[in-house]
Amino acid sequence: MSEQQRDESGKFGEKVTDQDVLKVFDYADAPVLTAAELAGELPLSASAVNARLNRMREDGLVDRKETGARAVAWWATVAPRLSPEARARADAADPDDAVPLDELEAEFGDAQPR
Repeated sequence: MSEQQRDESGKFGEKVTDQDVLKVFDYADAPVLTAAELAGELPLSASAVNARLNRMREDGLVDRKETGARAVAWWATVAPRLSPEARARADAADPDDAVPLDELEAEFGDAQPR
Protein backbone atom coordinates (compact mmCIF):
# COMPACT_ATOMS: atom_id res chain seq x y z
CA MET A 1 0.00 0.00 0.00
CA SER A 2 1.51 3.35 -0.98
CA GLU A 3 1.12 6.17 1.50
CA GLN A 4 1.67 9.82 0.68
CA GLN A 5 5.14 10.72 1.93
CA ARG A 6 5.85 13.55 4.37
CA ASP A 7 8.87 15.82 4.00
CA GLU A 8 11.39 16.62 6.77
CA SER A 9 9.02 19.15 8.35
CA GLY A 10 6.19 16.59 8.52
CA LYS A 11 4.16 18.15 5.71
CA PHE A 12 2.87 16.04 2.84
CA GLY A 13 5.18 16.39 -0.12
CA GLU A 14 3.59 15.62 -3.44
CA LYS A 15 0.04 16.85 -4.05
CA VAL A 16 -2.21 14.60 -6.10
CA THR A 17 -4.66 16.46 -8.32
CA ASP A 18 -7.90 15.25 -9.86
CA GLN A 19 -6.05 15.32 -13.18
CA ASP A 20 -3.44 12.93 -11.75
CA VAL A 21 -6.22 10.49 -10.84
CA LEU A 22 -7.79 10.83 -14.29
CA LYS A 23 -4.42 10.14 -15.92
CA VAL A 24 -4.25 6.78 -14.15
CA PHE A 25 -7.57 5.85 -15.75
CA ASP A 26 -6.30 7.11 -19.11
CA TYR A 27 -3.19 4.91 -19.05
CA ALA A 28 -4.82 1.82 -17.54
CA ASP A 29 -5.29 -1.29 -19.64
CA ALA A 30 -8.70 -1.99 -18.07
CA PRO A 31 -11.81 0.18 -18.55
CA VAL A 32 -12.55 0.20 -14.80
CA LEU A 33 -10.32 0.26 -11.73
CA THR A 34 -10.69 -0.29 -8.01
CA ALA A 35 -9.56 2.22 -5.40
CA ALA A 36 -6.78 -0.20 -4.44
CA GLU A 37 -5.54 -0.33 -8.04
CA LEU A 38 -5.54 3.47 -8.22
CA ALA A 39 -3.72 3.67 -4.88
CA GLY A 40 -1.04 1.41 -6.35
CA GLU A 41 -0.32 4.10 -8.94
CA LEU A 42 -0.63 7.16 -6.70
CA PRO A 43 1.13 8.29 -3.51
CA LEU A 44 -2.14 7.85 -1.56
CA SER A 45 -3.71 5.12 0.54
CA ALA A 46 -6.75 3.24 -0.74
CA SER A 47 -8.95 5.04 1.80
CA ALA A 48 -7.65 8.43 0.62
CA VAL A 49 -8.29 7.40 -2.99
CA ASN A 50 -11.84 6.33 -2.04
CA ALA A 51 -12.52 9.71 -0.46
CA ARG A 52 -11.09 11.50 -3.52
CA LEU A 53 -13.15 9.35 -5.91
CA ASN A 54 -16.36 10.06 -4.00
CA ARG A 55 -15.70 13.81 -4.24
CA MET A 56 -14.80 13.50 -7.91
CA ARG A 57 -18.05 11.60 -8.46
CA GLU A 58 -20.00 14.54 -6.99
CA ASP A 59 -18.15 16.77 -9.48
CA GLY A 60 -19.10 14.48 -12.39
CA LEU A 61 -15.52 13.40 -13.15
CA VAL A 62 -15.87 9.68 -12.34
CA ASP A 63 -18.62 7.18 -11.77
CA ARG A 64 -18.90 3.85 -9.99
CA LYS A 65 -20.74 0.57 -9.81
CA GLU A 66 -20.89 -1.89 -6.95
CA THR A 67 -19.74 -5.22 -8.33
CA GLY A 68 -20.02 -7.30 -5.15
CA ALA A 69 -20.68 -7.07 -1.44
CA ARG A 70 -17.63 -4.85 -0.91
CA ALA A 71 -16.29 -4.40 -4.42
CA VAL A 72 -16.63 -1.15 -6.37
CA ALA A 73 -15.48 -0.47 -9.92
CA TRP A 74 -14.63 3.11 -10.90
CA TRP A 75 -14.20 4.75 -14.31
CA ALA A 76 -13.51 8.24 -15.59
CA THR A 77 -16.42 10.07 -17.22
CA VAL A 78 -14.19 12.80 -18.69
CA ALA A 79 -10.81 12.89 -20.36
CA PRO A 80 -7.85 14.41 -18.50
CA ARG A 81 -7.56 18.16 -19.00
CA LEU A 82 -4.42 20.12 -19.72
CA SER A 83 -2.90 21.91 -16.77
CA PRO A 84 -2.94 25.72 -17.04
CA GLU A 85 0.80 25.63 -17.81
CA ALA A 86 0.36 23.04 -20.58
CA ARG A 87 -2.61 24.95 -22.00
CA ALA A 88 -0.52 28.16 -22.12
CA ARG A 89 2.33 26.31 -23.86
CA ALA A 90 -0.10 24.79 -26.39
CA ASP A 91 -1.71 28.17 -27.08
CA ALA A 92 1.72 29.78 -27.55
CA ALA A 93 3.02 27.03 -29.86
CA ASP A 94 3.71 27.91 -33.47
CA PRO A 95 1.67 25.58 -35.74
CA ASP A 96 4.36 25.94 -38.42
CA ASP A 97 6.77 24.13 -36.07
CA ALA A 98 4.39 21.20 -35.58
CA VAL A 99 5.60 17.68 -36.38
CA PRO A 100 3.11 15.19 -37.88
CA LEU A 101 2.21 12.31 -35.57
CA ASP A 102 3.39 9.67 -38.06
CA GLU A 103 6.88 11.25 -38.02
CA LEU A 104 6.96 11.15 -34.21
CA GLU A 105 5.83 7.53 -34.18
CA ALA A 106 8.49 6.64 -36.76
CA GLU A 107 11.17 8.31 -34.62
CA PHE A 108 10.04 7.17 -31.16
CA GLY A 109 7.90 4.09 -31.81
CA ASP A 110 4.70 3.34 -29.88
CA ALA A 111 6.13 4.34 -26.48
CA GLN A 112 3.38 5.74 -24.25
CA PRO A 113 4.46 8.32 -21.66
CA ARG A 114 3.69 7.30 -18.08
